Amino acid sequence: MAKALSLSRKCRIGQLRDFVRDHGRKSVQRLWPADRRGAVSLIFAVSATAFFGFAALATEAGSWYLVRRNAQNAADAAAMAGVIALQLATPANRAAKISAVGADLAAQNGFANDTGTMVAVRHPPTSGAQTGNQAAVEVQITQAQPLLLADLFLDEPPVVSVRAVAVLQDRSRVCLLALTGSVTIQNSSSFSADGCAVGSNSTGAAAINIPQSNSSVVAQSMISAGGCSGCGRSSVRLSRDYQEYAVPSTNVYAHLDAKPAPAVASCHNTGPLNVNGPLTPYNASQRKAYCDNVTVSNTSSVTFPSGTYVFRDASLTIGSISSFTCLNCTFLFIGANPGRLSISNLSSARITAPAANTLDADYDGMLFYRASSGTTGNSGSPTLNLQNVSSFDLAGGIYFPGAYVRMGNVSSVSNADCLPIVGGTLDIGNLSSFRISVAGCAAYGTPVPAQQGPRLVE
Repeated sequence: MAKALSLSRKCRIGQLRDFVRDHGRKSVQRLWPADRRGAVSLIFAVSATAFFGFAALATEAGSWYLVRRNAQNAADAAAMAGVIALQLATPANRAAKISAVGADLAAQNGFANDTGTMVAVRHPPTSGAQTGNQAAVEVQITQAQPLLLADLFLDEPPVVSVRAVAVLQDRSRVCLLALTGSVTIQNSSSFSADGCAVGSNSTGAAAINIPQSNSSVVAQSMISAGGCSGCGRSSVRLSRDYQEYAVPSTNVYAHLDAKPAPAVASCHNTGPLNVNGPLTPYNASQRKAYCDNVTVSNTSSVTFPSGTYVFRDASLTIGSISSFTCLNCTFLFIGANPGRLSISNLSSARITAPAANTLDADYDGMLFYRASSGTTGNSGSPTLNLQNVSSFDLAGGIYFPGAYVRMGNVSSVSNADCLPIVGGTLDIGNLSSFRISVAGCAAYGTPVPAQQGPRLVE
């Protein structure tokens, strides 16, 4: 990364040149016969002044370039530290954290903000190719250099100015991510995370847990902010080494946590509702929500119309039917005590998310979303229960923060290659054939969690 050293200063060497011109060769020749020693002294004085002046300038210029190199290293380290702080900080303290960490790294490398030195940490960058990039941090270090013998030639001290920019870039896409609890994969004859990683942001000793050796697991990697129990088993085949105590993976759905819930004009039901046919979308019913528990069962086949379905303090249970279909659909569970979603005991289910949600663009590519308020569930009563489905074809993002998510006894999943699942705790088990992938998520507009790392780009 080339950095220019600004040394544009007026030089006094012209004074020496004028002296030599005024007292030129003829004058020296006139002096030579009369007093040869005086002529030699004069020539030596002229030459020595130039020689020692240039030697001083060369020596000090070398020290300035050494300072520039050290400053560049300090700026690089500070920019890298800044993007790591960006990754770990909360939105409330992000700006202060990035600035403090960047300045501290620069100071540890010998460049602290003081007289003659300025360290500027900027997020996002204000110049260069990454201007305005919220995933980038820019660090600029400026320092005036002292003048010694070079003061004979320079009117002002030279200034070293360097700059570095680092960005967060995706390293591994994560298709299963537990935010606060563990990911457990057990009693599975075949589980495949195709081209993606399994991750947990929990710092527990078994944040990722594969307790039985009979569980066959194929994945790109296992990425745990805590420990990874059983990840070294021979039945676990990873294309990249598993990571323990790693930087947490990015929650790409975090913006939904602070989003106001859709306004509910009225309710479809104020008591439990049992149906054997389709429900009515929120955006096709004058903003009506389902305000008590709904059960869809006791029929051979049910198809819901496309749209967004809103359940306020209500649960949805779909089960004991042959097949269920809902294309271009989003299911939202909101309220002070958002309900559960259970899809079980079906021969087949096909549910896809809309790439462009007609209710709100923030839900583009989202399949199931549950607000983080309310109960979290547990192994005996999971908040999201996807079980006993012979053919499960789901496409879209699932976001149940703080909730217990269970998926088991499923023969196949996500033929559409887009099913990132983000929950509080993930319990995956008793699978005969379970394949999950995020390779096709671009077609559904579905964001995918990722493990990110810093990289210098400028």
